[in-house]
Amino acid sequence: MLRPAPVYIVTSPNQRVGKTLIARLLIEFFQASGRAVEGYDLESRKPALAERFPHLVRSVDIRGTPGQMQLFDQLLADNTTTRIVDLGSGPFDQFFAVMDKIDFVTEARQRLIEPIVLFVADPEPETARTYAELRHRLKPTIFVPVHNEAVSVTLAARDFPASRVECGAIRVAHLSPLVRRVIDRPNFSFGTYITEPGGQTQVHQWICPILIKFRELELQLLVGRFALFLGGANSAIEQTALCKQRGL
Repeated sequence: MLRPAPVYIVTSPNQRVGKTLIARLLIEFFQASGRAVEGYDLESRKPALAERFPHLVRSVDIRGTPGQMQLFDQLLADNTTTRIVDLGSGPFDQFFAVMDKIDFVTEARQRLIEPIVLFVADPEPETARTYAELRHRLKPTIFVPVHNEAVSVTLAARDFPASRVECGAIRVAHLSPLVRRVIDRPNFSFGTYITEPGGQTQVHQWICPILIKFRELELQLLVGRFALFLGGANSAIEQTALCKQRGL
């Protein structure tokens, strides 16, 4: 049974909500675990993710058909590489319109690829409406809300529900100004902190809960794939219980 290859689409319809930071963490998380990973930066004006990882992240302009074809072909190229898409406010509508039009999720799952939308929430009512509309248009897709405390200390969970009960929100704690200056340095890497999660520095304390959530998402993908492999039960949760009963 193959491990499903995830395509993480880290997105928000608004700027300055911490989206690229989440994409950056995902890339370094998979690098540290020895997984093949590549990224796509869809911000044509200032591709910050591509600038930080020039050998791993491609800058793609999807305003025209050639760019759209290039991107979605690459996202379906193989099921051995984890892919991270940094999708900002500029190409937001166009990306999801194409994703819906080509039935990307169905095609991806046929190739053992699992698209996951990490949607960075904020307090604006329009953002909650956009999230609800996307979930309705792209019903088969896994949606996981990201709550960045630097954007809002509290958010109404009912406004940004995860598409699966077992895939709850990712919470990103507020960073102190000192730590923020450290991680924003051009030569800073999260690699050391990811491989040594038991440390006591402020960066360790900030990053550990996020890494735990990343690992939980990975586990849910495996459980979901195992559910398809076994067949019969109606949900990944039921399949987990079934596996325990069988001693698997």
